[in-house]
Amino acid sequence: MKKLYTILIVMFITIPCFAQTEYFKAYTYSSKVMVNGQWSDWLNWISTNINVKIDFDKARITIYSNEPQIYRLIEEVEAPYDNSGQQIKYRMIDQDGDYGSIRFRKQYNGIIQLYIDYADIKWVYNIE
Repeated sequence: MKKLYTILIVMFITIPCFAQTEYFKAYTYSSKVMVNGQWSDWLNWISTNINVKIDFDKARITIYSNEPQIYRLIEEVEAPYDNSGQQIKYRMIDQDGDYGSIRFRKQYNGIIQLYIDYADIKWVYNIE
């Protein structure tokens, strides 16, 4: 957990060193789906106002959408190369027992994103 905590501090700079739980606000989101073995394009970006809670002590991320999404971080895995920013990736399990991954990405232009990836669907939230 210390590694997650340290990486997020570096990525988000705005996180105080003493914080164990941090809150962010998602202001837009999009999704894509697997169709006939191919990923669709990102669907329309939708404006939103969703709270995101990262609890370092419990290794849990909660997204307070209409139906709250709860993700337990299992382990850090190698993130794919990204020439437009930095990212870290974790295997996770959600509240329904489904496995996937979560990626935190900070683009060089300052945009911070949270990706939720499953085998057949993906979400991305722009957060601040």
